[in-house]
Amino acid sequence: MTADASCRAVRADRAHERIHRLEFDVPWPPKHVAAYLLEGEEPILFDAGAPDDAGETELREGLAEIGYEPADIDHVVVTHVHSDHIGQLPVLRAAGATVHAPARSLSRLERDLETAREGFREMTTAAGYEGDRYTEIVEEELEELRRDRRLVEPETARMIEPDATVTIGGREFETFATPGHAVDHLCFETTVEGTTVLFSGDALIEPFRAGAFQVGLDYGADEAVDAYYEAMDRLAETDATVVFPGHGPVFEGPQAVIAATQDRLDTLLEETREAAAAVGPASPLAIAEQRVGTVRHMAPLLDTLGALGTLEREGAVTYETEDGVRYYEIA
Repeated sequence: MTADASCRAVRADRAHERIHRLEFDVPWPPKHVAAYLLEGEEPILFDAGAPDDAGETELREGLAEIGYEPADIDHVVVTHVHSDHIGQLPVLRAAGATVHAPARSLSRLERDLETAREGFREMTTAAGYEGDRYTEIVEEELEELRRDRRLVEPETARMIEPDATVTIGGREFETFATPGHAVDHLCFETTVEGTTVLFSGDALIEPFRAGAFQVGLDYGADEAVDAYYEAMDRLAETDATVVFPGHGPVFEGPQAVIAATQDRLDTLLEETREAAAAVGPASPLAIAEQRVGTVRHMAPLLDTLGALGTLEREGAVTYETEDGVRYYEIA
C-alpha cells in the first residue's frame, strides 16, 4: 500500500468512528433499513427508521449501544418521505430534535386531500386496476399521505433545498436532488475526518436498485425512470469515496455503483419493451405481470409504469386510453 493509500485508509477509518449505523427491521426485502448518527457538537441523525413500537425499541436500543438516547440528537435529516425512513420522527421531535426535510417533501405533504385523491384515482385507473383492488389502492395512497403528514409534521420541519450548500448543526452539506425512487429524494455529501462521505438514502445502494416509486400511483408516475437516470447523472458529480446507504452495506467507490444502477435501469427498459411486445396493447398492470409474473405488491407495477413512460417518450411504445385505462403497444 502506498503512503497516500495508507493515509486515505486511516482517514476513512476515522470517519467510520464518527458515523454510527442503526438498523431497523422491515417486513419487505431486504428486511432492514439503516439510519446513521453523525457525531459532533450537535449530533445529526440521517433518517429515522421504521415506524411503530418495534421501531421505537430499535431506535432506543441502537442509540444506547453507542452511548446515546433520543434527547441527545439535535437534528434529524430526512433523505425522503417513505415510512421506513421517517418512522421515529415523532419520538425524536418530542425529545427535542429539529427535523429537516426536502422542500419538495413538505410541499407534497401539504396538498389538499381531495386534489391528491383525484391524482390517485386517475393513475390507478390508468394502470389497469379495477373493482375492489382499485378502491383499496386509492384509499391506501390517501392513508399513506395522512400517515406521512403525521410523522413529518411539515408545519414544524425545516426545509432543505436541492442542489445547494446547506448548514445543519454547524456542518456544511452539499445536497443532490436524486428523484426516481422518490420524487423528493436528496443525498447529502460532507467531509468527516478528511474523508468525503455521502448519505445516499435509497438513491444509491450497492447490491440492488431501489424501485422507481417516484410519486406512487399519482400524476408523474410515468416519469420515474427518466428521473432515476437524471439522479444518477447528478450523483456522478459527487466527490465522496464512502457511501452510507439506507439499505445494504456501507460501500466505497460510488461511481461503480452509479454505473451498475444505470445498467439496471437499462435492463428494466428492455424487459418492459419485451413484455409490451409480447402482450400489447395492454395496460401497465398486464405488462408488469408479463414482465415479472403475479404482481402482489406495487413495486413491479411502478417500475413498469415508469419504464413505459420513458419508452413512450423515446418513441419505442405508444398508448391509447379507453375508459381511463392506458393500453400500450410497440410503436
